[in-house]
Amino acid sequence: MKSPTTLIDRITKHKVLVLFLLLVAVFALFFFLRPKEHGKPLDRKYFDRIPVSVLPAAKAAISDSFSTVGTTQAFREADIFSESEGVVRSLSAEPGEHKKSGDALFSVDNELQAALLRKADAHYRQANRDFERYKNLYAEGAVSLSTFETVQLQREEALADFIAASRKYGNTRIKAPFTGVVTSRFVEQGELVREGTKVAHMLDLSRVKIIISVPERLILKFREGVSLAVTSDLFPGEQFSGKVSAVSDKAGRDHSYRVEVLMDNPSGNRFRSGMFARVIYSSEGTHNALLIPRTALLSGIRNPEVFVVRNGRASLQHLVTGQEFRQQIEVTDGLVPGDNVVVSGQDELQDGAGVSVINRNTGASVK
Repeated sequence: MKSPTTLIDRITKHKVLVLFLLLVAVFALFFFLRPKEHGKPLDRKYFDRIPVSVLPAAKAAISDSFSTVGTTQAFREADIFSESEGVVRSLSAEPGEHKKSGDALFSVDNELQAALLRKADAHYRQANRDFERYKNLYAEGAVSLSTFETVQLQREEALADFIAASRKYGNTRIKAPFTGVVTSRFVEQGELVREGTKVAHMLDLSRVKIIISVPERLILKFREGVSLAVTSDLFPGEQFSGKVSAVSDKAGRDHSYRVEVLMDNPSGNRFRSGMFARVIYSSEGTHNALLIPRTALLSGIRNPEVFVVRNGRASLQHLVTGQEFRQQIEVTDGLVPGDNVVVSGQDELQDGAGVSVINRNTGASVK
């Protein structure tokens, strides 16, 4: 029998091997004694495919009436520039002030222009007298035709100089180009202005233009002179009347056309430039339209795109849209009836990604 001292020496000599065997024994004991889990095996397909909810694109009868929101613009709008150089001597153009066409807004120093106008006027009167005298002399045969023609040209040059001087003198008074409201003033009294300096901005709000976009299938109904109803959320319960004043001949990328609707502004100029207004085209007819939920759109109505599920994969599809009906949108091109459009879960999708279609109400898979 081996002595204890010999056994301890051997353990010390092979301590690395002993520790390794001890660790293996501990792990084996833990593995066999741990409680076993009972459950369904994991479905790898769930992790390989993205769960989404879909709804089919379906046709429905909708009214031919058309309603859209547009932006209000002033009937006329202009930046006003100085056509003369000098110091601003007086001004009467306060923002918000109403001006009639031809009313003075600014007065620029006119001393030099007044002197040039008097000089031009004197030259013209002298040239005109010379012309009348040589005209009589030519009729009597006292002067040649060439001499008379020279005097005649001098008279015409003097008249041109007088007209130019009159225009420059008149430009020292900057006037309102139309009847409207001053919205901004950019110079002050005593300030030096040069030709081409912007001095003010004006709007004519006696009438307003409402700019709307009309889809291709309805554009033939929007002829010039057609009457349309106009409403605004700012004036609930009130309805106004406008007429189509211009229709663009070129469509945008979304197959819609720019249409201008002209409307008399109610008393007090209640419609202002930049406001929203709703334009309504009324019709008793109906047509079948392909509709999808608005929630299916990825990036909004400006660039309409949706994901369509085909053969278990998501396909990115660009659309051409028509009218909006609260929570639904008309599709005029890009889909066919029965196409399964993703309405939930599309934020995680990419074109061509595998999907697992899940019914939102029951959570069951839909084939």
